[in-house]
Amino acid sequence: MTELLKRLARLPEDKRARLLAQLRAGAEPAANLGPVARQTTGPVPLSFNQEPLWTHHRLSPDEPTYSMPFCYRLRGDLDTEALGGALTALVARHESLRTSVTEQNNTPVQVIAPELPVEMLIVEASSEQEVEALLRIEARIPFAIETPPLWRIRLYRLAPDDHYLLFNVHHMVFDGWSQTVLARDLAELYRALKNGVEPELADLPVQYADYAVWQRDWLAGKRLEDLSAWWRERLADAPTLEFPTDRPRPTQVTFNGAGVQVALPPELDRAVDGLARKIGVTPFNIFTAGFAAMMQRYSGQDDVVIGSPNANRRFSSLETVTGFFINQLVLRFDLSGDPTFREIVDRTRTVVQDTFSQGDIPFGKLIEAVRPPRDPSRQPLFQIAFALADFAPPIQLDGIEVSLASTHTGTSRFDMAWGITRNGDLSTIECEYNTDLFDEETVERFAANYGRFLINACASPQTPLSYIEALDEREYERVLSFGDGPKREVRAGTIVAEFEAQVRARGEETALVVSETPVSYAELNRRANRLAHHLIDLGAKPGQVVALALPRSADMVVAVLAVLKSGAAYLPLDPTNPAARIAQIVADADALAVLTDSSLTDRLTGAGRQLVVLDEIGDTLASAPEEDPHQTAGPDDVAYIIYTSGSTGRPKGVLIEQRSVVNFADTVRELFELTPEDRVLGFASLNFDVSVFELFAALLTGARLYLAVDEERLSIERLQALMERSAITVIDLPPAVMNLLEPERFDALRIVFVGGEAFSAELVNRWNPGRRLFNGYGPTECTVTMIVEECPGTWENTPPIGLPMTNHVAHVLDRHLNPVPCGVPGELVIGGAGLAKGYLNRPELTEEKFVPDPFGTAPGGRLYRTGDLVKRLSDGRIVFIGRIDQQVKIRGLRIELGEVEAGIAAFPGVAQVAVEPWADEAGERHLVGYVSTGAAPFGVDALREHLAERLPAYMIPSYFVHLPELPLNSSGKVNRRALPDPEPLSAGGPVAQPRTETERVLVQEIMGPLLRNERIGVGDDFFQLGGNSLQAAQLISSINRRFKVRISLADFFLSPTPAHIAGIVDAQRMDSMSEDELLAMLESMSEEEVSAASARLEDENR
Repeated sequence: MTELLKRLARLPEDKRARLLAQLRAGAEPAANLGPVARQTTGPVPLSFNQEPLWTHHRLSPDEPTYSMPFCYRLRGDLDTEALGGALTALVARHESLRTSVTEQNNTPVQVIAPELPVEMLIVEASSEQEVEALLRIEARIPFAIETPPLWRIRLYRLAPDDHYLLFNVHHMVFDGWSQTVLARDLAELYRALKNGVEPELADLPVQYADYAVWQRDWLAGKRLEDLSAWWRERLADAPTLEFPTDRPRPTQVTFNGAGVQVALPPELDRAVDGLARKIGVTPFNIFTAGFAAMMQRYSGQDDVVIGSPNANRRFSSLETVTGFFINQLVLRFDLSGDPTFREIVDRTRTVVQDTFSQGDIPFGKLIEAVRPPRDPSRQPLFQIAFALADFAPPIQLDGIEVSLASTHTGTSRFDMAWGITRNGDLSTIECEYNTDLFDEETVERFAANYGRFLINACASPQTPLSYIEALDEREYERVLSFGDGPKREVRAGTIVAEFEAQVRARGEETALVVSETPVSYAELNRRANRLAHHLIDLGAKPGQVVALALPRSADMVVAVLAVLKSGAAYLPLDPTNPAARIAQIVADADALAVLTDSSLTDRLTGAGRQLVVLDEIGDTLASAPEEDPHQTAGPDDVAYIIYTSGSTGRPKGVLIEQRSVVNFADTVRELFELTPEDRVLGFASLNFDVSVFELFAALLTGARLYLAVDEERLSIERLQALMERSAITVIDLPPAVMNLLEPERFDALRIVFVGGEAFSAELVNRWNPGRRLFNGYGPTECTVTMIVEECPGTWENTPPIGLPMTNHVAHVLDRHLNPVPCGVPGELVIGGAGLAKGYLNRPELTEEKFVPDPFGTAPGGRLYRTGDLVKRLSDGRIVFIGRIDQQVKIRGLRIELGEVEAGIAAFPGVAQVAVEPWADEAGERHLVGYVSTGAAPFGVDALREHLAERLPAYMIPSYFVHLPELPLNSSGKVNRRALPDPEPLSAGGPVAQPRTETERVLVQEIMGPLLRNERIGVGDDFFQLGGNSLQAAQLISSINRRFKVRISLADFFLSPTPAHIAGIVDAQRMDSMSEDELLAMLESMSEEEVSAASARLEDENR
């Protein structure tokens, strides 16, 4: 019994798994004991295994994707005549080597030639380099599988005693096991012919064609149905493995490839064998468990799906036959819960045994059974394969020293196919990889990391996966070093001290320009001092908060400085937000007062705090002291609080200290080489932290700040006019705005700072000439920007976000805060001088997001978990990928989808809700709300009104999709991938057709293409059709250009319908026409158009 168990343990994994399955199920019926020799000649159906290869050949007949070249170097006295005879006998022995594939009655069949002459072409070569070149050329030559033979043999003679023997065989008739059969048979035939004796080879009981006939008969009916059912259940909801690529995936799967071979450390084999003996598993289980764990580490997925080849020679009669038996199976691993490596090995053993026990299903039938979603850019079910094989010695020719020579087709059937070949302590790992996706360096780095991980895992099998290091010490230090930005002493300064130094240095120079009205540094300081003294009288001091709700004017800038001079922190409010949200923020911050003006007081009555109405206290301020207040904040005091979206529906206030702003101003001054001669555009809303850059990059440098008022911010043409006449030199604008501007108009512009969301290479290339363009990254929690990339020259892809700025750190970590290798996605975790103090009144959230720095040396160091998914390039630069959680950015504004979903869920009758970002054909991102109300009625207008009372406009979805119920996955969660794209429709009811030529142009040629909606009525609301404010600006620019009129956004917002705008357009055009032109226009109008125009005139006269 002991000897039997030892023999069982030595069986290949697939055979052992099938044997165990048979023992459980009972003995196999005699009729199913395997193929038998067929009694007829003639064409034979393809095996199920061959069918996908036939399909591939029909689609790509000129590609060598399924060629199998292998080459032996032969040193010694080679008997070429005996070798030729051995090859002839070999082909006569194996039918598969005499097989071709053709069609009969539209069905592919195998045709076996009764005999086939062997042509061994002998090629003279002058050097190893020439042989290598010839091997590469030969490997790339495809086969015409309709014409035998489906193999080529070449003998390259380097010297009389030095040859290269190349076999190139099509996979249709051959596999890896067949190579061993061929080597063994050829060696024996060569020995026999050379020595004039009979070969010691037993007759083959069956041939590959016999197997094909048997397989089609055996794998049918209930057996196939049972296998298919098992696999459907096994692979239900199986995810796509998101292994990180070096380049974007082509839209169609490609097969361009290369191969890499890496020697594994000798200690790895000893570690694997030792653990295998200790816990009673095969080395295959341990190697596979380690590979699955590395797939998890690289992809970030707990549900891992890979391929694994099954030799598929379940009967001993097939072990000596050449042919295409190998079958790809799918291994699915559950690595959730941070298990130990030992637990993963145990799970792997179960997965392997279960999978291989059901391994008789051919891969083509497996795809038919599971029917995975078709993705033309990927192979179905899995894209990465893994295999383990014992070393097979090369062919043993009598009196010849034989070694394997490298050759490759230059193709890859999968994204990656990994194989470990064991040879004592000299094992190697090989990878065939898709060169359209991966660089050789990436593949080699993975191989090294895999080996290091497995050595560490075998040494500590009871250790959770998250604690097992995959990087060696050198690579670990290299990755961490990338995270450190340049160092400079952090000055213990304050914003007020820096500003007042500029006042003393250049008091009469212009500090601020608003609507072409300049304000000097001295005047700005005096006005800020008066208001600061007034605030101090009201109780403002360090530790207090003063809110600001002001229109864009000089008073807004004065108010910011005044609050800082009082020692308090300023809290910007967006006056357009719902009153309830404003009151919530003011109460949460416990603001001492709200600075505003009389035009906004009606929106602030519910704030519950003292209102300081600036345009009503002019006399009070006029009598206030003009001197700098003595009461000031320190470097550690909070400078400002900005509230961002919160996942629970409760916004969170980010606390930024004075020293952080001063360090940021120092850094950008140095990076951008800012001087007092610069003119900085002030575009951002005060409650968006880019305003901190605009305000203090200018005012703490002695430069000029040109503040764009609302009319200029909302009109592309007015914004461009402001930038042009003011000779703006520095801008920081969101990509969506920059895409609408004309860069050639701004001769003085030298610094372009872009951030907030991803942007295209085309934008970079448009704006680069003659300027310095920077891509900036930084969440509100880290003082505007803390990673930057200068983008010179021409770009083909979106630039990376770059490297950390001075006095900052940026690490790419896994979920357990371990550094990940270059190229592997991970969470961006940041820290440094700009890091926020935390969240106001949210100690639990602060503790969750601001974690101790495990890599720094400073006591009390902290890092912020951004929730952003990034990866690091080999040179250390960081590439932004997306959000890990449900937080998204729409037009540069960060939105927590959970907060929007919470708002919708609070609407009466809503049973299910999901909110997702969606990009239209132009790449413009929108929010889409998916709602199920069960039997309750659903009204979009009422829901929008409900949300308008609770959320800012930018957080309200552009589209709503009403579904009977939301699709769910197997775990009961909303299957977001199954949610349909929105279908923009008219705002409801019958579509009102255009009545005039102006309405027709507006609907069909301007608004329709902009919104990608062909069902727009003249009475439809632009915003209810999914439009947004930036698109509105684009729309008005198009209308003004097309009709040569000057319509403002204010006109548009009054009634954003084609009918209303058409009336304004026609009125302006008529105002500019002569009497003759008016008469000519009226005569050309139809009766319907005249009637419509008359109706509009009557409406205006009422």
